[in-house]
Amino acid sequence: MAPSRPDTIYALASDADEGVLGVFVSKNMGNTWASIGGSHFSEEGQMSYGNTIVVHPADPDHVLCGGVDLHATTNGGSTWKQVTHWDFDRGDAEYAHADHHCLVMPAGAPGRVYDCNDGGLDRSDDGGENWQNLSNGLAVTMYYDLDVAPSDPRSFGGGTQDNGTNVTTDGKPDTHFEILGGDGGWMVYNPQSAGKLFASYYNFHIFRFNGSTPPKNVSPPAPKSEQNSVWMCYITYDPNTPKTIFTGTFRVWKSTNDGTSWKAVSGNLDGSPITAIEVAPANSKFVYAGTENGGLFRSVDGGKTWSGNLAGATLPGRQITRIETHPAKAQTLFVTAAGTGSSHVFRSVDGGLTWTDMDQGKLPAVPHSAAVVPPDDVNALYVANDAGVYVTNDGGGSWTNLTRNLPNVMVVDLVYHQGEGMLWAATYGRSIWRIKIR
Repeated sequence: MAPSRPDTIYALASDADEGVLGVFVSKNMGNTWASIGGSHFSEEGQMSYGNTIVVHPADPDHVLCGGVDLHATTNGGSTWKQVTHWDFDRGDAEYAHADHHCLVMPAGAPGRVYDCNDGGLDRSDDGGENWQNLSNGLAVTMYYDLDVAPSDPRSFGGGTQDNGTNVTTDGKPDTHFEILGGDGGWMVYNPQSAGKLFASYYNFHIFRFNGSTPPKNVSPPAPKSEQNSVWMCYITYDPNTPKTIFTGTFRVWKSTNDGTSWKAVSGNLDGSPITAIEVAPANSKFVYAGTENGGLFRSVDGGKTWSGNLAGATLPGRQITRIETHPAKAQTLFVTAAGTGSSHVFRSVDGGLTWTDMDQGKLPAVPHSAAVVPPDDVNALYVANDAGVYVTNDGGGSWTNLTRNLPNVMVVDLVYHQGEGMLWAATYGRSIWRIKIR
């Protein structure tokens, strides 16, 4: 609604295919409408995700709107101009991060525009012509995962929603930098060297980082259709053989030479993407894989052969989000599951043949994302879920809420750093946190 002429209302509408159905104006409080977008918005997309519009506080003909990018008119829609370009260089006056969700033009500062998008907050002081980013200090990154270098806790980071893979090497909160773009996926540090790691982005794209050398694309040679079958691939090292890595699509892939070459070591497990893989620290021959359909599969020969589905009737048939084995017992494993309306944490002491429900309604009935057993406190199990972090020291007989001052957002990953005695948590919307537990 135009603040200076309340009878005038603008609307930005999405079509059924994520494009722009049109930009419309009513000059009589909505009784009749006219289309004013023309063909200008034919390339705009993702409109069910980013869709926002605002009118200048003093000029009813000055409108900004958009989805992936922003567009402006100063003559009531007779002509339009694209005023942001997500693919320009950061720092360019016409750059603002893609995917816009909220626009504000405050009455006290005509020409000022605040723009909330997937990159944080951008501002224009000239009605949308030129932009600057104001996100420094906003701890609002949406992490998909987290890792901390075992050899150096100052090196940590993870994959993020629409902001790439970000890391720091000195442990400071304001020194994170992007090492890989896109929607950042799974990232894992080499167990022996903080300068070596694997990072990824959507659809099975994996890169190896090795000190100061440029990153190398080491994506497994899966067919395009197989690559596209998985949104974010899980990656894990064999903790006992640091050049051996596992990842997965709907089948398990293995490399024994630091990602230089890969081999598919399983068939199609259950037709759904693999969402968790665990190589037992106590015995690398035991490898476990969980799937989006809730299946649990096991290899007892390092990935050469695989069992059928061991989920049984106890596991809820929901996405397996994490598999964690006991540091000293390769056949004792813990599984977390997504979904609601069922238990979410389970234990097996016989390699997945039978299961015990450790939740039993004592934990919040929300999706659970991660589990950690500290090697120096093997009686403890920490789990993360959409309501916070919880710990049990008696096999699930009782649970203690360890959420404390964590923000009220999803906690999506946990990492324990043994040298520091520190538990790290990644959140989907409020960045990374840590707490001393040992």
